[in-house]
Amino acid sequence: MSHLKYLERVAVGVALAGAAGLAACSEQDLLNVPTPDVVLPKDINGAAALPAAYAAAIGDFQVAYAGGYGTGLDNNEGLAQMTGLLADELVDAETFNTRIEVDRRATKPINLTTLQTFQDMQRARATADLVASRFRQFAPTDPKGAEIQALAGFSYVLLAEAYCNGVPTSRINDDGKFEFGAPQSGQQILTTAVAKFDSAIAAAGASGGGGAVALNLARIGKGRALLDLNQPAQAAAAVANVPSSFNYSIQHDENTGRQNNAIFAFNYLEGRFAVGDREGTNGLPFASLNDPRLPIIDAGTGFDGETELFLTTKYPERQAPTPLALGVEARLIEAEAALRTGDLATFRSKLNDARANALTYSEDGSPNGQPLDSPDPISASAIPSTTAGQQNLLFQERAIDLFLTSHRLGDLRRLIWQYNRSAEAVFPTGAYEPTNTSKAGTNFGTDVNLPIPQEESNNPLFLHSGASCTNRAAGIS
Repeated sequence: MSHLKYLERVAVGVALAGAAGLAACSEQDLLNVPTPDVVLPKDINGAAALPAAYAAAIGDFQVAYAGGYGTGLDNNEGLAQMTGLLADELVDAETFNTRIEVDRRATKPINLTTLQTFQDMQRARATADLVASRFRQFAPTDPKGAEIQALAGFSYVLLAEAYCNGVPTSRINDDGKFEFGAPQSGQQILTTAVAKFDSAIAAAGASGGGGAVALNLARIGKGRALLDLNQPAQAAAAVANVPSSFNYSIQHDENTGRQNNAIFAFNYLEGRFAVGDREGTNGLPFASLNDPRLPIIDAGTGFDGETELFLTTKYPERQAPTPLALGVEARLIEAEAALRTGDLATFRSKLNDARANALTYSEDGSPNGQPLDSPDPISASAIPSTTAGQQNLLFQERAIDLFLTSHRLGDLRRLIWQYNRSAEAVFPTGAYEPTNTSKAGTNFGTDVNLPIPQEESNNPLFLHSGASCTNRAAGIS
């Protein structure tokens, strides 16, 4: 089936509803208002409540990570989209200023789009922490508890990779009172994440054979967090036993807008986000790589009538799953550790293992189409002779295999603080969409992460002379 015939089957999406404003409230008001969209400690008071609590944790994580598509609060951009927009994976193809700010690396703390994503991510974190604690209390050997504990760890990793230093992690106590969290550096948050993954690994081991999925999920999460902490040897050790074929993906469904894959919706249905192609001169040529791991469809122009609309066949329908942890990532972590020690033979071997097991997709975007063959292995002669070239190869392989899974922003940050690249050498830079008449005349800003929303200034522990972050550096301290 041609991509045009397939696209004819896709319903035209409705226009996005305007984001609702948030009314200011005092701390006492915050404690008194009902919170119907938050799982409260008192609601999980026995083993019988665990199945519903498990579903709530999975659902909250899905919305925060990959978004949802419907009306009102169901219409969410997930962190995979927002980080892709700030990095070079996506370009804005519409007219919402709040999204253009992110794409242009100039996000203001007062931004309703990023506020919603931040709130969704914090809700997912709090729900996962609470539900994991209840599994430890009421069903300590249930592998679902280990799985949710691993998702809690991932929520901390995602916050550390996406946001500036100074992220608070507030919570609701068992007595129902709200406890404000103090700002934390990325290093503190990632250290917490490692501890949560260790707890998940222990719980998965106690679950017996049924804990294999949670075990490998937590291993990959721990390896990712350790890589962010600049501990590549320890990261490689953490993922050594993960099978290359492992795949833990966040599932989506057509049943409700909340369950839809929002990456598909904003790309295919709305034409608001397009796959990037050498964005800001430094961006990778995602749309023109011609790689079986990332087939792209050129669908004309996007919502703004000017931006080239490249569609990713990785997410061709509402129920397309969003990968979170892949065995392929484990091999890429091992490849990076080998590169750090100059072991080019192992470096190439691990890259080729990842290539052989990478997810591939149909060329024309048909949801049930035959996936393309795996990419060819990298020959020894194709390994660049320079250290910089080898690093470029590694990070391009990561960018393709982990495309639009909220890895790329963290990788660009690591290229700065771990590999001593300048921000303007790795992030999109220069004139912003110079050929687009509705956006020309501005330049990319200097953001290398997302700011903490202004609304967090209501947190009495969050006092930085009016700033929304302790610092906006690419590093984690």
